[in-house]
Amino acid sequence: MKNIFNYIIGISLFFIISCSSQNNEHPNYTVNKESMQLMKDVIYSDTVVDIKFPTTHPDAQWYPNAGLGLFMHWGIHSVVGAQPSWDMISNYPHGGKVAPPEKYYALVDSFNPQHYNPDKWLSAAKKAGFKYAVLTTKHHDGYALWPSEYGIGTKQYMNGRDLLKPYVEACRNNGLKVGFYFSPRDWHYPDFPLDDVNFDFNQRGNFPQLVDTLSNEKDYEKFMAYTLAQIKELLTQYGKIDVIWFDGMGWRDIDDMKTNEVYAWIRTLQPGIVINDRWSNIVNPDDPNGEGMPIGDFLSPFECVKPTFRPNTWWEHCDIWTRGGGGWGYDKTGTFKSWQWFFEHFITSRSMDGNFLPNVGPDPQGDMHPNYYETMDKLADWMEHSKESVFNIHSIAESNLSNVMMTAANNKWYLHLLPEFDDLVQVGTTKKPASVNLLRTGESIDFTYHNSKVQFKVPSSKRTDMDDVVVLKWMY
Repeated sequence: MKNIFNYIIGISLFFIISCSSQNNEHPNYTVNKESMQLMKDVIYSDTVVDIKFPTTHPDAQWYPNAGLGLFMHWGIHSVVGAQPSWDMISNYPHGGKVAPPEKYYALVDSFNPQHYNPDKWLSAAKKAGFKYAVLTTKHHDGYALWPSEYGIGTKQYMNGRDLLKPYVEACRNNGLKVGFYFSPRDWHYPDFPLDDVNFDFNQRGNFPQLVDTLSNEKDYEKFMAYTLAQIKELLTQYGKIDVIWFDGMGWRDIDDMKTNEVYAWIRTLQPGIVINDRWSNIVNPDDPNGEGMPIGDFLSPFECVKPTFRPNTWWEHCDIWTRGGGGWGYDKTGTFKSWQWFFEHFITSRSMDGNFLPNVGPDPQGDMHPNYYETMDKLADWMEHSKESVFNIHSIAESNLSNVMMTAANNKWYLHLLPEFDDLVQVGTTKKPASVNLLRTGESIDFTYHNSKVQFKVPSSKRTDMDDVVVLKWMY
């Protein structure tokens, strides 16, 4: 994905990308009259927009307790295992190896997955406990994974091949909710305002003064029409879509991105959809408080940072699951982070009523690294005995009652002993539990109860490199 910036400003990048062959050969950025009228109807409507967040639609109520989703960044960047989009920026701290843009966009000729089988990925994910998936339909580079009538994508480079349809079908076949990531910003769009002058991170903020505000507003309207036209394609051509994950709409010197109006329109196309908070509230992961007012069905303040507080509404934490290179994209080494890391982020999210969305990038041929399947198999084994501690549960308001993270359901408290925890477990409770058991095996754990505190230690012989869950049960 990226390290998101506080706001999107800058100058035209047309003189850079105009020399790129794909923009000269496929200038599909002029929208028709119908799309221009749609834009006007959406953002200039006289109707008062009254939209509730989070949505109360019955088809969306699965989301707050979904628990675990799979994020997947896939596209032309996967060819070389590069950071999506951001790798075209010279001197970018988290990329830059496929800079400048001409080099990055040359990857379009090599991206043609011949072993694309999303059912294989998602079947493994389903067995491992994942409830929903989110695939990038278009990242900031503007390359669409479906044959869009606008911009660049598979229509020009794969003879109209649709990479989204098999993904949607695979989600449904495996009982996963369908999620689309879509970047409203589009760095291939002529004159899109970027704050990296010449795609060089060292020149950030060096932009000329805007002198023609009227022309700028008209350019903004055209871009908004283009963007809404693509969103309409996504939300009308693939049946029911459960989640749409935006990632930063913006235009220089335009403050109002018409978030409420756009979201209200989206719900006319997909009444039961769940929408994130990143259409116009651009959250910088280095500053989790973000910039501006978050508007959406769920919040996403924790990108690549472990959650530190419980938001007062639906929320999600996304992070990169691999660590061998490629950032949010394909990691050619297939190196996954430790189980300590995974469960620390997963259980932190669940213990505060949030969902966890770890990312794994498919390879350029349309498969996952073999280590992905090994990782999913091991997580599936854990889910066999411990899934009740992370699904259909709720947080415990008094989180400081214990020195380990906790979740709860009915008359049970689940204590999560992560791999690196090797201390005496201490839990404050005004009532002695009827039983204390290791969830994986069901065997009893010796404990003491004194001064309203339960104490016990799980023997090292019974510990694993996963999350060892101990369940406290009360009789009511």
